[in-house]
Amino acid sequence: MTKQPQRWRKIEAHGPGHPLAWVIWSVPAFFFLYEFILRIAPSLILPDLEKSMNISAGGIGAALGAYYYAYAPMQLVVGVLLDRFGSRKLLTIAAMICVIGLAIGAGVTHAAGLAASRFLLGLGSASAYIGAVYVAMTWFPHRRMAMLTGLTAGVGFAGAIGGEFLLQEIFGSPPEWARGMWILAAAGVVITIAIWIAVPERPVWHLERTGRDKPHDLRSVLHGLRAIAFHGPTWLVSLGCSLMYIPLAFAGNWGPRDLHSVLGIPVDQAPRMYALFYVGIGIGCPLVGWLSDRTGTRKPFLVIGSLFAALGTFLMALLPESASDWAWVVLPAWGLVVSTYVLGYPLAAELNRKDAAGTAIAFVNFVGMLVAGLIVWLFGVFIDAIASNRGHDEPVGSDFRWGMGILAGIMVLAVIAHLLVRTPLEASDSER
Repeated sequence: MTKQPQRWRKIEAHGPGHPLAWVIWSVPAFFFLYEFILRIAPSLILPDLEKSMNISAGGIGAALGAYYYAYAPMQLVVGVLLDRFGSRKLLTIAAMICVIGLAIGAGVTHAAGLAASRFLLGLGSASAYIGAVYVAMTWFPHRRMAMLTGLTAGVGFAGAIGGEFLLQEIFGSPPEWARGMWILAAAGVVITIAIWIAVPERPVWHLERTGRDKPHDLRSVLHGLRAIAFHGPTWLVSLGCSLMYIPLAFAGNWGPRDLHSVLGIPVDQAPRMYALFYVGIGIGCPLVGWLSDRTGTRKPFLVIGSLFAALGTFLMALLPESASDWAWVVLPAWGLVVSTYVLGYPLAAELNRKDAAGTAIAFVNFVGMLVAGLIVWLFGVFIDAIASNRGHDEPVGSDFRWGMGILAGIMVLAVIAHLLVRTPLEASDSER
């Protein structure tokens, strides 16, 4: 175990739950907030990007999807590295990669350059959420696990809420892509330094909590990854949560344009209205985490949440333009039920070995981001194909409705996946 920096030794000696553990957690949580702003940035000026680069909806979807193509497979690597080395060095390097991706993005003029920039941003951002959750799992008592997992997610979605307004100021009007990228890169430099200063090495009592007598070596963490990859219940949780996550992938890339095309919301107002979806998620994640910890259950929330998340997607597809004011109610309610996906992380950790918790939660994120990347691309392909078949030169509101309806139908499968999961409590009851 690496020797602790002097400034954190008293906190380490205290054990889990020292008040200053909130400071240790807050910096990685802020990195996740920053990462989420980077994730949704293209949605703000999507029409301008399409015009300036002269590419179709399918083409821009493929370029933006590069973020997820890097983010998703890196989850497996991140989980292994966290269990092996801890979070301090990994999160610092990840933040630096984000800065490099933004610097490259500032000079792009074509789809290939945009895809390269988004790929690097996905590579760096891959550690943000899992790293913050891992820090919380390390420095707080396990009884707070679901609440802190939800609170971490809530912090990120707070970035999405304020991010829609902040990004409009950063990019300006009319939007200047290069200017925005450089400002975000400067913020990334500050976050990189803050992580290195504020996040300590893992405490000496970490091994005792995970049931190990010596630190992980590469062989042991890879053995943990193999066990998780061949664990059926973990796959069911991961698939269920990935399908529940579809609205988030949609929101970060297509959401504002969908509001404009389907409900006639003005282009400059659509991003601000869509922030209501993130309000629902930002409130729901810590709330459902707290309720789950209080009741000691995860599965019922996931089953009910996945059902209503699919219904919310159907409702957004069917909402008529004449009832566009109802979007002020539907969007936050939709976000509230989608937020239950966050319980998949603590559930996966509980279904696997304690010393492979980082790998378990990363595996859930891996499957979720992989599906998200496919959806970002496929949605563009869907609406291009639908528009073409219906004789439209470019997608219109009714084409977006059909695309949303397809997504909602796919999301229903999440209910089945979560129903099939056997939790530790159910397994012990069946053995009595």
